[in-house]
Parts: sequence; structure tokens; C-alpha cells
Amino acid sequence: MNLETLITPWLIWFLLGIGLAFLELYLPGFIVLFFGIGCWITAGALLLWDMSINQQILLFIISAVASLLLLRKGLMRVFRGASSDKPDEDFDDFPKGMHVTVLKTITPTEYGRIQYRGTAWYATADETIEAENTAEIIRYADNSHQIYFVRKIDQT
Repeated sequence: MNLETLITPWLIWFLLGIGLAFLELYLPGFIVLFFGIGCWITAGALLLWDMSINQQILLFIISAVASLLLLRKGLMRVFRGASSDKPDEDFDDFPKGMHVTVLKTITPTEYGRIQYRGTAWYATADETIEAENTAEIIRYADNSHQIYFVRKIDQT
């Protein structure tokens, strides 16, 4: 078996494209994939036509740059997904206004604990709220999404 028949130029370009596509998983920027697309276009062209190495490199450069310029913006929208920073009326993951049970007394100087969705969370308040009372979640506290700021709910 001849090594030249096993390792043909189109196969080299194709495998290089696969390598670059997998390399994209480890590198930020979403750019390396388009060089892989350029490799695949070059491999496809080599299956159809005989090309010199200079023609192969020129086709690779043109197809990689063209795919980067034409496809990147559209594919970024597909693969990036939706952001939770944008307000959406159907989904709100902040529990503002939710009534919760105080598990550990909350004071203005010390965090207490509340129960929200079956989990104990740290909470703070401007007033003392004793354990077993009900509180309302107002906002996050201390620039943390792990600590809630609550206020006491009068139960009369």
C-alpha cells in the first residue's frame, strides 16, 4: 500500500478543518471555525479539480476570509443564545415581592436566613425580623445575588 494514496491533499485539508473546528471549542472569539470552513472548501475543491499548492492556499485564504465576513454575524446570533439581562415578561428569575419564612433571626448588623423555593438563603434587613416570621424579598443586597434584602410583613 502506497502512503501517497492514503494521504491525499484533500484529506489533509479536511482533517485540518476538523482540527480547527475542535480548536474553536477551546479558544474564545468564534473565529478559528471559519478557517476550518476554508479548509473544508479547499478539500471539496480538490475532490473536483486538480490544483497546485499555490491555488490551494489562495482558495483557502479567500474562502476562510469570505466565510468569516459572511457567516460570523449570523452564526453568533444562533450560538450565543438569549441574554437573561433583557427584560422578558414571560420569565423573571428575580423573586421580588415573594413572601418567605425567616429561618434565622435577621438584624441590621447580622445576616439571617430565609427559606425560598426550598433552599435557605442569607438575608439582611433594616429592622430585626425574628425567626418563624414572614418577610418579603425586596432586592438583592450588597451587590450579591446570593444575599436578599427583605422587609417584615405584618401578620395581623
